Amino acid sequence: MKPNLSTSPTPSSKLPRNSCETHGDNETKLLVAKSFFSLLSKNQNYRQYDVWMAILGQFNFYVNAHAEELRSHFVVHEGKKEVVVIDVGTRYTVDFGVLANRLSDEIQKNLVDKDLRNWILPNFSTTTDNDTVICSVLMMATLSAYFDRKIILRCGIPSVTLEGEKADWEKLLSRLDKLSEFGAEPTAWAALLRPILTRFVKAFDGDPDVDFWNRVCHVHPGGSGPSYLSGWITAFCVWTNQGKWQGPSLTEPIAPFAFGFRGKSTIPVLSVDDAQYSPIDTSDIPIGFCEVDIKLDDNGQLFDCIMVAGHLASLVEGEEEDSLRPAPTWFMFIKSAGWA
Repeated sequence: MKPNLSTSPTPSSKLPRNSCETHGDNETKLLVAKSFFSLLSKNQNYRQYDVWMAILGQFNFYVNAHAEELRSHFVVHEGKKEVVVIDVGTRYTVDFGVLANRLSDEIQKNLVDKDLRNWILPNFSTTTDNDTVICSVLMMATLSAYFDRKIILRCGIPSVTLEGEKADWEKLLSRLDKLSEFGAEPTAWAALLRPILTRFVKAFDGDPDVDFWNRVCHVHPGGSGPSYLSGWITAFCVWTNQGKWQGPSLTEPIAPFAFGFRGKSTIPVLSVDDAQYSPIDTSDIPIGFCEVDIKLDDNGQLFDCIMVAGHLASLVEGEEEDSLRPAPTWFMFIKSAGWA
């Protein structure tokens, strides 16, 4: 359950769905003053961080009051520069603490003093992740005269884990060579698959192509008309269920845009190396499994059966159920009366 900040004192890195209760400025100051004086009669426990945060709070007031005098000490640009971080998720699922740390890191990249962030962020023996987030926010507040901050949340794949060894993926890549023995369409298909599997292999060298993974797929809603799927995922949809080729044209150059909307071509064709991946109508996405008839003689009893195998489901994993794994499977069943 996510905490409601109006009632819970526990820090949360995720935005609560419920609104926070706020107090007027004077009321807040009065509450803080009463709390402070009540503490004077209690036993005290302090960490280095508690004192450091008080120092940073005062430093924040000073810098903002003398922002233009100190500008050359912190930045070389005039006015405000926007720093942006992008993450996958929604305001209810992302870790805003992590994003705060990333924003302070982006700010540091634009500072004259290359050690300022290290100076501000705590590194004491008692330092917690929460301490680091708080100091990242204090850093942003201190330099607010020089920077605007923006967080962009997008849908997408947070991470991808390629299981097995690099050699396994190299074997898979080498299997594409045989496709050219079966005709022009399989040859063209291999040309589409090769850039994809090559990047799978290269990911094991510790330098994943993030831009490539961000272009797996994109759905373009068509409103009252058809919707389309673009991205390199379409390399796995080159034939319809009836075996009709729906990949890139084998005879004509591929236009940079496809499937016009109201007379305008708006869906880009993805290019990876020399391969081009055309969008397809979502209604033409083929199934991911196959079926075959089997005649079963069970000790003299005859049955007409069907065996099914392929990608039929996905497995949800992880403590927070935030990971998906393909769940290839197979099964066989006896045809019922009247089965076509």
